[in-house]
Amino acid sequence: MRLRTRRLLLCPVVLLVAVAAAAQDEPEPPPRRARPAPARASTPGATSAEDRAFLRQLADAQRALGEEMQQLRDRLEDLHREVAAQKDQQDGTDGEVKALRDEVKGLYVESSSVKQSIDALKDDIGDVNSNVSAFRTYSGFFIAVMILLLAVIFVLTIRR
Repeated sequence: MRLRTRRLLLCPVVLLVAVAAAAQDEPEPPPRRARPAPARASTPGATSAEDRAFLRQLADAQRALGEEMQQLRDRLEDLHREVAAQKDQQDGTDGEVKALRDEVKGLYVESSSVKQSIDALKDDIGDVNSNVSAFRTYSGFFIAVMILLLAVIFVLTIRR
């Protein structure tokens, strides 16, 4: 593909080189003479046939270049469409990422509030544990006092 493109791009360059070479091959016109130079016998039919063949080659090369340019335009349009589709897909992905980030932020805030609630419950449980320990201590003293009073009552009842 690239080789054809290079060939087609080189055709106008080759044409310019050929024209320049032809211009250099032409002899400079001789200085004017008083008498006319004898007419040379040339073959105008052969020269014009070569020119026509060369022009046909140039026309074919230009047509081929035009076709390749059209193919390149079509491919370029396809690439533009594909780039647009990729951009749309990227925008969609960016939107999803943003939504997921917002969700993660919400979950972080929610987990932080749950963590604070757990810390508050730990403090409450600590308070309940200290209250239960105090209750055990006080209830133990109360039971001991009651047993002591029962013993005193029992002793006083037996003595009578």
